[in-house]
Amino acid sequence: MKTKNLIWIGILIVSACSPMSSALIVNNDLEEIEPPVVENLVAEPQDLVFNPNSLDALAQKKYGLGELRVEYPWQNKPEFTRYYTTYDSDDLNIHGFVNIPLGEGPFPVVIALHGYIPADEYQTLDYSSRYADSIARKGYIVLHPNMRNFPPSDSAPRRGDYHGGFTTDVMNLLEYVRMEAGKEGSIFEKADLSRLGIWGHSLGGSVALRVTALVPEIKAVVLYAAVTQRYSNMEAGFNIYDLENTDAAFSVHHGTVDEKVSASNSERFCQQIEQAGKEFECFFYEGSPHTFLNMGSADPLFIQRVVEFYESKLQ
Repeated sequence: MKTKNLIWIGILIVSACSPMSSALIVNNDLEEIEPPVVENLVAEPQDLVFNPNSLDALAQKKYGLGELRVEYPWQNKPEFTRYYTTYDSDDLNIHGFVNIPLGEGPFPVVIALHGYIPADEYQTLDYSSRYADSIARKGYIVLHPNMRNFPPSDSAPRRGDYHGGFTTDVMNLLEYVRMEAGKEGSIFEKADLSRLGIWGHSLGGSVALRVTALVPEIKAVVLYAAVTQRYSNMEAGFNIYDLENTDAAFSVHHGTVDEKVSASNSERFCQQIEQAGKEFECFFYEGSPHTFLNMGSADPLFIQRVVEFYESKLQ
């Protein structure tokens, strides 16, 4: 299906239940800012400079130099156990939780990344736990970090880091899980990192894209109202995203009346991943805002599509 004839016509007529085969991506954490036109997500090598927040620098960085601590079993659910965890990342203490399914395993692993919430409002079990739990119920280990600057995790300056600090937090968590996978007595004993997916909402979607470019084992990427057009490689002068450096499939979801991250960004991103020759699906939810909670049929439909996508790519 050709992009030029599909995207804008599809946007006008798509319903909450209608997928698009082509489209694009997103914007800002707190308020809508229309992005500049970005021709692609891959800059020419000769145009790039080495920057500590570039993909090149993040790829060379050493991860897993501290430890991950399973603080305590937090909640027992019929299908999984939630554990409260902390771990070291750039001399910061990062909090979060891990959902471990009940059963023999081995289990695929999904990283779930929350979006922006003001620090004085953020809670470890916030809106994104609904999605992490829905995925875990289907037999996935789900890693859900509170990235830096989201209490009770430690904070650090991050102005102009292009989400490099958040990306580092995820890369450290993943490295600790790699070290524990298959180890007898570890909560990650049954983790199968050959079947790895990632899920990101809003700001977390931007981080998910950066991590995907760094971790070739990621096979399935869910982007939910994701921040993807806010930064460009050519504007920064170094690679922030790199769609060429992944074989993952993408599942993109966005509400048509999102006032924080314009749906036009996801439309553009789907054009970009089609141009990059990647496998993808794009869904737009008529009348839905930045998050779908308490929005009638949109939220359960979104969850159903996410679970089906992971089942098709990770099982």
